[in-house]
Amino acid sequence: MIPRTSVGAAALAALILSAACGGGGGGDPDAATADAGVDASEVGCSATDPRAPATEVFVAPTGFEARMAGYIDGATDSLWIQMYLFTIDELVDRVVAAHQRGVEVRVLLDPDHDGNPDARGDLIAAGVPVRDAPSTFEFAHAKYLIIDGDTAVIMSANFNYGALDLERNYGAVTRDPDDIADLEAIFDSDWTQQGFADLDCTRLVVSPVNARQRVLQLVNSADATLDISAIYLADSSVRSAVIMAHDRGALVRVILADPTDFSENYDTATTLENQGITVRSLRSVDLHAKLIVADGVALVGSHNLSTTSLTANREVGLLVTEAAPVATIQAQFDADWAASVDF
Repeated sequence: MIPRTSVGAAALAALILSAACGGGGGGDPDAATADAGVDASEVGCSATDPRAPATEVFVAPTGFEARMAGYIDGATDSLWIQMYLFTIDELVDRVVAAHQRGVEVRVLLDPDHDGNPDARGDLIAAGVPVRDAPSTFEFAHAKYLIIDGDTAVIMSANFNYGALDLERNYGAVTRDPDDIADLEAIFDSDWTQQGFADLDCTRLVVSPVNARQRVLQLVNSADATLDISAIYLADSSVRSAVIMAHDRGALVRVILADPTDFSENYDTATTLENQGITVRSLRSVDLHAKLIVADGVALVGSHNLSTTSLTANREVGLLVTEAAPVATIQAQFDADWAASVDF
């Protein structure tokens, strides 16, 4: 396997996406700076170092339930799940079945989401170990699974019924041992509530550890194209970075959720369109994505583009750099762009 500290392909090295791991967001959360607030002395491990094996991706809702069922049913040794919202009874039953066949199952849930009590109660009644994520996070908003200690699924989708047939979501599957080790450390630190995982060198994008720097660096890396598909774009520094990308000549396209559901998207669209950026709204499906694609590098994960999400929540994502999976993501973005409507 290629070491995490190795230099990636020349095209990726040019992106300069190194981040100071463990920086916790760094500085004024509303201060927009051209270098994302990270100077050369803070550069650490690269979020775009190549993975081995390569990352896989999927787009939901098509096939989402069958895919999740396959991961859960395929677990033979361990199944660790962190989920912000868990309401799908059929997946609860599959998790219980995994526990009953001897798989080590652990489930972390957001402590405050009012949709979780039924799943929590059913899992506990069946003897499945369930805990609430630490209350130190504003929201335990991450959505990921670790299967048998060798496969991790990181995504924007919850285990809720809307994700089955109504929502646009993106997910990534990594089998890289370093990614797995880092995600296990995150899960263990949240499970035991005994401090934060040691992420001094990680490729993952993690709130509240390094998400702010890495999101800004990704946006700031865009010279040719910048595509964003997100529920909303609320963080002022990310919004300013998007405008700067447009100003330096990148082709910027932004898809936001239906403004009748998120009225703040009207203001965001007005702000960006006044700067010459085209903004559209996807209404054929519920937009639940948290996607950024900058010059062929895609961020997939649970991060909303808000200050709370980037600095105060538990969130997990990763940067997808391999050409084939990024092409899959890009094709769906392009189709959604074509299907979207102007504000």
